[in-house]
Amino acid sequence: MGKRLQVLGGLCAPGFFQSVCSSVSVRSGEEVHQLGSLLQLLDFKLPLTGELDGETCRSVGRVLQLCGSKVDLVLKANKMSARGASVLFGSTTHLHSLRLSSSLALFLSLWVRRGRVASPLVVEELSVVSTEVRPSQRVFLKLGSSLASLLRFWTVRRLDLTESCLPAQSLFSLLLHDAPLTVRLGEESRQQLVVLLHEVQDQELTLSSLNKLGGDLSSCRLSWEVLHYLLQQPSAQTITVNLKENRLQDRAAQLLPFLHRLLLQRPSPSFVRTSIREIHRGRSSHMIPGLLRSLGHVINLSCTELDSEDAAALLFILRHGDGVKLKLLWSSIPTEGTQSILRMLRTVSDLSVDRKQLLSFIRCCAASDGQQEASDLLRTLQHSVDLSLSSCMEVPEEDQPEPLRVTAADCRAVSSILRRSSRDTQLHLRDCEVEDSGLDLLFPVLDRVRLRVSKTVLVQLLSLLPVDSERDTVRRAVSLCRALGGELDLSHVPLDQRLCGSLVLMLDHSEGLTELDLSHCQLTDQLLLQVIAHLHKVQVLDLSHNQITDASTAPLLQLVSVNPSVGPVRLCSNGILDTAPYKVNRKCEIW
Repeated sequence: MGKRLQVLGGLCAPGFFQSVCSSVSVRSGEEVHQLGSLLQLLDFKLPLTGELDGETCRSVGRVLQLCGSKVDLVLKANKMSARGASVLFGSTTHLHSLRLSSSLALFLSLWVRRGRVASPLVVEELSVVSTEVRPSQRVFLKLGSSLASLLRFWTVRRLDLTESCLPAQSLFSLLLHDAPLTVRLGEESRQQLVVLLHEVQDQELTLSSLNKLGGDLSSCRLSWEVLHYLLQQPSAQTITVNLKENRLQDRAAQLLPFLHRLLLQRPSPSFVRTSIREIHRGRSSHMIPGLLRSLGHVINLSCTELDSEDAAALLFILRHGDGVKLKLLWSSIPTEGTQSILRMLRTVSDLSVDRKQLLSFIRCCAASDGQQEASDLLRTLQHSVDLSLSSCMEVPEEDQPEPLRVTAADCRAVSSILRRSSRDTQLHLRDCEVEDSGLDLLFPVLDRVRLRVSKTVLVQLLSLLPVDSERDTVRRAVSLCRALGGELDLSHVPLDQRLCGSLVLMLDHSEGLTELDLSHCQLTDQLLLQVIAHLHKVQVLDLSHNQITDASTAPLLQLVSVNPSVGPVRLCSNGILDTAPYKVNRKCEIW
């Protein structure tokens, strides 16, 4: 191999690298580096199949010596000699991953036990795949023993047995391995093991098993007796349990003393409610860090009717907690509870509420006139005041929310808290019906808002631009343009002279309007003439699907030719018959 390898179309073919190693005798360091570069192009994925002869194993072994720590080696060979294994692994010190068939695992175990290992091997992840359809119990036990032998000679960080089908009884020697090791099991094997640990009641085996499994029992079906046994063991290992898959939702009181060792998946709001009530009744503030940790710092009380005792319990948790993610979607909260929660938001990192509950918090906050409460509320909302249906994701399917009626009083409250904000806030008013008098109250804060509105509300805002004071009109146009992010989408909104007049005000007084969509607006030549002289600032203009005719050709071509920043202009599906003049100008899109 005197000249550089050329990677052709066969590079990605199965067995390509193996065929190169079989046909080329690697003798120099330069050739080894060339093969290493070729393997890098294959993302260091190296499958070896069929009959592995000594020459192939020698070539692959030299490459593994160079870059084994990056290589994912898959051994599916149906024949390999002890000599082949020696030259393949003899000089290799590190593999990123090694995937073996169960038969090769048995062979390599025998090979290492006979002292054929020249140097210690570190494998980040060792995976074993069963090759027999229905192995006997004897074969399973032999495989478990063989893997235990490999672990004594090799340093393995993770052992993946999810595809090995090993029963729990054959895992004991692996789970008692005294070196640091993470073991992954299939769901059936993990379930068998948990039941067997409860039956055997061997503390050393139980502790080692929990440690090597990382305490992950989320896929297991656990009775209270089995879980209670595991929790009683003197271990610092956290145990992950899926409450929804087990009949443990009504065990809140019994689980409280063990919360510091539990990570609870999918706890129901009723479980959370019972837990915080129990902690509050006992004034057990020392349990709160454990509760929050077990719940992933999420206090989910969604779809729950909270009474005064629940509100007091929640406040107790918030007072002694920190970084709480509070979910109150479609919950019923007493008025005094809302006010109290608002004052405790300093310990909340994230607040999830439906849009009606959000308005309740906003009203309370505006009434308090407190700077810190407004800042805390907006921070926990991730600076997004969302009154659209996107905040209704957990609504029961049978309930179809109607557009939310946002009154002038609501808008005054929103405006009040936004004035106290030191940074921009997303304001979502899609799926809302807003009074004109309310929108008037929002204009003074639009300069600190990123606005997402329905077409109906957008038309209302445009219609409200003209006021008696020219200075206020200009200020409204500039702030509305900024709030919309420089994009104005009026598509499918029928335009008339009055709305076109408002659009002209917007175009005249705002510098940042870069995209304007007027498609499907029933735009005629006469209406286009009203606005075309004010379109020179727009960079992307969509006039498609309207009633524009050849009468507008001259002013449109003048628009794009005189103003270099304008373009593209979309004009498809109009009443234009002579398209030739437009096709000369690349800025015009017409067909």
